[in-house]
Amino acid sequence: MLADPLDRLAALNRPGAAAKDKPHLAIGSDVEIAGRIREDLERQSGEIVHAEGAFWRYDQTSWRPIADHELRLAAHDYDGAAFQTPSGEPSCVKLSKSRIDSILHEMTPLLAEPAFFAAAPVGINCASGFIRFGADGVPSMEPHHRDHRCRHTLAGRWAPGPTTAPPAGSLLSRLLSGVFAGDADADDKVRLLAEVAGSAALGYATKLRQPRAIILKGETAENGKSQILDLIRSMLPASAIASVTAGRMGDERHIIGLLGKLLNASDELSSSSAIASDTFKAIVTGEPVQGRDVYKSRIEFRPQTQHLFATNTLPLFQGGMDRGVQRRLLVIGFNRVIPADQRIKAIGQRIGQEEPDLLLGWAVDGAARLIRQNGFTTPPSSKSAMNDWLFGADPVLAWLCERVCSRQIVGQSPRVATRHAYERFREWALAEGFSDRTLPSINAFVPRITANATGIEYRRCRDGRFFIGMVLTGGGDADPCDRDAGVTHE
Repeated sequence: MLADPLDRLAALNRPGAAAKDKPHLAIGSDVEIAGRIREDLERQSGEIVHAEGAFWRYDQTSWRPIADHELRLAAHDYDGAAFQTPSGEPSCVKLSKSRIDSILHEMTPLLAEPAFFAAAPVGINCASGFIRFGADGVPSMEPHHRDHRCRHTLAGRWAPGPTTAPPAGSLLSRLLSGVFAGDADADDKVRLLAEVAGSAALGYATKLRQPRAIILKGETAENGKSQILDLIRSMLPASAIASVTAGRMGDERHIIGLLGKLLNASDELSSSSAIASDTFKAIVTGEPVQGRDVYKSRIEFRPQTQHLFATNTLPLFQGGMDRGVQRRLLVIGFNRVIPADQRIKAIGQRIGQEEPDLLLGWAVDGAARLIRQNGFTTPPSSKSAMNDWLFGADPVLAWLCERVCSRQIVGQSPRVATRHAYERFREWALAEGFSDRTLPSINAFVPRITANATGIEYRRCRDGRFFIGMVLTGGGDADPCDRDAGVTHE
């Protein structure tokens, strides 16, 4: 079968070609033609599989989807193919758009391997081969092979050897040292970024014990966060990168853009409601989601994407940030404005173009550390940034941190009436500058306390409703109703 469309057209225009080259079929059914096309494709390209809504073939270093027009041209070879009807009459195949659609549909079960890419080994596919990682994070090099089941090939080259920091004077070194200069935990931030790059290159984000979406936060301009975004993008081929904001993840037409992608990088973080959505949580952790291209069938798949967002400000969460959201986010602060004489135009993109091997080596070191740790390095400033975000977004959490502690429960003591606790909470929150309209009602306040305060229980007693094990530490008079009930203020 001729793969090039021009060669195919020339062959069809040869005298007598139509009669001589047309295949003969037994019954001319869609299923028979689907089987013959499968055989034609396998003779031409070797093994063909159908996974995640597409037909794939191996091409030198990676698996690539077969374009729709190629599949349809393969079906065109059977237009006019001769066969005999059940009564013995001669007939020929007459193809139309709907019939070609039917033939390709019937070819799907013949080649279906739904978990084909899910069974891929842990490694990075690069220009020099496949970097396989052991369970201990030690990398080794192997020649490219179809059994690696990789869909993308990174441009950089790598060879085994001791890990080294990017050499002084390199563009990569200048970028990493410049953006965090003066930060007490600059080394931890650089290590974390290397792990993020390694996670993306590996397709490992959703295999971690605690998958995280990474947020690059810098309130000022020219702080380097956009260059870091470009840096990690430049390490990967375009086919491995998506740019889907959290706000668009609820739309199946956009969510399909994450299928098979290693990195989702966006300059927009979106609203708190989008980040708190069940869809966002499922995507970050790699749970099955559904999406589809326009006019195509819906596809269920498990994302493997490392998510990376850049933002100037973190959105506020009305009603608080639940623990499911907290576990899935990690903030990296960019506090320094790069001096004008130290700025290098498009340095992130240039590193990918001019120092691809150095960039890949840095990512390999990060990937090895990520696998050993089974999680990201967390700089102290990232913990502080997350706490500031939590407390700024959630006055209940902030009040618990500032004004509440727990004590061992003995019988019904210590205890605080829920109404009294709520009044103290409102007084504190308004004094701290929280808007009255953002404060929860008492009915919403109670479950937020029990969900976030370890060692404190909510109980209904004959004389009222109480938080058992709670001690208020911020002053104020005890609730008169609790005068004999063991309410404690410190």
